[in-house]
Amino acid sequence: MARRGEDSVAPMVLLESPGVCSKGLQRKGPSERRRLKAMVSEQLSQDLLRLLREEVHTDVTFSIGCTLFKAHKAVLLARVPDFCFHTVGHTNNLTNHEPVAVENFEASEFRIFLQIVYSSNRNIKNYEEEILRKKIVESGAPQKKCDFSVGKCTDNDGRSSVGKRSSDHSFMKHEIPEDNNKEDIPEDNNKEDNLISTDIYDLEPASELGEDLLKLYVKQCCPDIDIYVDGKSFKAHRAILSARSSYFAAMLSGCWAESSQEYITLQGISHVEMNVLIHFIYGGTLDFPDKANVGHILNMADMYGLEGLKEVAIYILRRDYCNFFQKPVPRRLASILECLIIAHSVGVESLFADCMKWIVKHFARFWSERSFANVPPEIQKSCLNMLIQSLVSIT
Repeated sequence: MARRGEDSVAPMVLLESPGVCSKGLQRKGPSERRRLKAMVSEQLSQDLLRLLREEVHTDVTFSIGCTLFKAHKAVLLARVPDFCFHTVGHTNNLTNHEPVAVENFEASEFRIFLQIVYSSNRNIKNYEEEILRKKIVESGAPQKKCDFSVGKCTDNDGRSSVGKRSSDHSFMKHEIPEDNNKEDIPEDNNKEDNLISTDIYDLEPASELGEDLLKLYVKQCCPDIDIYVDGKSFKAHRAILSARSSYFAAMLSGCWAESSQEYITLQGISHVEMNVLIHFIYGGTLDFPDKANVGHILNMADMYGLEGLKEVAIYILRRDYCNFFQKPVPRRLASILECLIIAHSVGVESLFADCMKWIVKHFARFWSERSFANVPPEIQKSCLNMLIQSLVSIT
């Protein structure tokens, strides 16, 4: 699929709210969602495991004998906060690469531990407690509790943000941490920032790994870069951005000027779209908020190298616009045509082909629709040619 520039314009939205047929969803919806969730979850796991192996943007080094292990404090805080507290402590100097000695571990054992931390899609809290009990507490180290477990973290500026840690699998609005530093935020931006950060907290992360990383982002723990979009700031982590997006990996490497800056500014993307992108980067979220434009997000996912987000967008188009290509739903045929236009504009050939086949199959229902008259002429011609070919093959 060809990349599109930042000035590319996604297709105009023809409908305000595509219809969904409940019977069709009951037949095909759950299996499609399970497939999508498994794919996004596996991709998130592999991206984080590659981040560990490639040692990109590491900020903490562990030593076991003569063996060194480079890691990322943000990932450790997200997944094993108590272990991070016991070994690394409160220090937040991201440029400090002095090795942290870890006792009672064999090098091979610690390597497996890190691999589980970075790649396990399951809740690893019990695993962390077992490691702490066997390797830390029983060795005589004092037993402490990490502040992160109750939602208190410190960012680059030494400021804290407080929130509660929930075991729920979704991010509901009541989980949003209170900001103790509202005096540092301009009053005119405060209300808008809250609106931006609350509109998709009820979306499902792909896995426990995604949930942990998303909490890290929401609570703004140890961010090391600001992303400015539409005048709004998104505090993020270079390592996670680079692991998940080929665009950010290139931008934050040594080849771009932004690699040495503490902030980057993105053009051609709205704050709503950026909110969707960054929540997917961290959590692998499987839905979009109601006000999100699926066509625009599909275009952005292509540009930023987020293959998994493209799959989520295609799934939403198939579900909400095409009803998984079940039987035609009265007065909702126009949504199939809208999906056809989006797929053609962004270049999703498989989705475009499925839309074409379904339209040709039910062409008698489409040709008299006013919305079909609004379809670009070249697409209309393609539909007619395919219809003629299907009739010829029958005869």
